[in-house]
Amino acid sequence: MNKIKLLALDLDGTTLTSKNTLAPAVKSALEKAIENGIIIAIATGRPLGTMPKSILDIEGIDYLITSNGAAIYDKSRKKIHSATLRESDVLKILDVMKDEDIISEAFVDGLTYTDKRYSDNPLAYGCTEAYIDYVKASHGHIEDMRKFIFEHKNELDSIEYISTDPQTRKRIWTMLENAVDNIFITTSSEHFIELMDKSATKASALSHLAEMLNIDMQNTCACGNADNDADMIAESGFGAAVDDASRKCIECADYVVPDSDNDGVAVLIDYILSNC
Repeated sequence: MNKIKLLALDLDGTTLTSKNTLAPAVKSALEKAIENGIIIAIATGRPLGTMPKSILDIEGIDYLITSNGAAIYDKSRKKIHSATLRESDVLKILDVMKDEDIISEAFVDGLTYTDKRYSDNPLAYGCTEAYIDYVKASHGHIEDMRKFIFEHKNELDSIEYISTDPQTRKRIWTMLENAVDNIFITTSSEHFIELMDKSATKASALSHLAEMLNIDMQNTCACGNADNDADMIAESGFGAAVDDASRKCIECADYVVPDSDNDGVAVLIDYILSNC
């Protein structure tokens, strides 16, 4: 195992518990890793504006990979990398979705704008109790998301479609995949379809950050739980997944740790510090 200098951690379902909290053992482990010179980067599907205070308050978490790799922020919260959706691709997406009545969200410059139907009643659209406040805290609660997306077509980090029906999700995923060449489609949660520019993945963002810091990818570690984490787990020098991760994540991982409710990230950090 190569010496780990940069550790990229997914947030929801990996670093945070199922109750959307930071466990004391994980907080202590993060602080211990920082004390030992490991650079910590949070790598999340969330935009900057929804980062939890419990994470932002940890001194030494210097980098935030957000919106599934569409943006990277430094410790001053200055954007140091951006890969927004291309306007032409947004127009193609809107054309594909023109006859679909489905909940959507859009991320613009670190802020979430969500369909008002979703923020008014998150549980009706598959949101869990732990994330109700997260949804309701969206920066914008939009009556006409299609119009909003069109009006912001040249500045979107990400577009998300939300449905509790697996057949609807599969149909829409296939339609978008076949119609729009330059997008990356993934999911961080069961009911989500997440669309970014093809260059905006957690793996590409991690690679960009490592290069900027003059760190070889063999000296990076990444850990996650969902399909949107699989590429960075695969491309990092040492990939890890929590044991309730998606099959895709587990297949890419070199090491499997307990789930987020059982301090998996703390176990990972202890392993790294003991073995490199």
